[in-house]
Amino acid sequence: MTARALVRASAQLLGALSIAVAAVAEAGPVDLYLDGPQLCPRSLPATAPRITADQAATRTQRMVPPGFCGPNAFVSGCTFDVENEYDSWRVYVHQYKDRGGRKDPGGLEHTYLILDAVGNCMAHIPGTPLGAKY
Repeated sequence: MTARALVRASAQLLGALSIAVAAVAEAGPVDLYLDGPQLCPRSLPATAPRITADQAATRTQRMVPPGFCGPNAFVSGCTFDVENEYDSWRVYVHQYKDRGGRKDPGGLEHTYLILDAVGNCMAHIPGTPLGAKY
């Protein structure tokens, strides 16, 4: 292989690698958290009474962004799936559209909240909207 051919092949390989790296960087995960007194309050003292699963869901309802659960033309409401793990509450909130009495979450957004044992927000992690490029 001549020096000119070697340089050309190297340049083509470098170009292909840079395109691949750019594609991976654009599609990579994004760490985005919602914060503040409305979206992730931390105002309860550690000595407050521990909350139940129902109280975790109710508290989470007040932490989702305004209008997140509709109702509007696209969103009929939200489901709140609550689990207790490692002495904290994890609440998965998913929008749904009512389709003939069935809660269809297809193509809609979600958010995920982690509360401590007394109901303080530890993290509010929104889902990536369908087709979003951050």
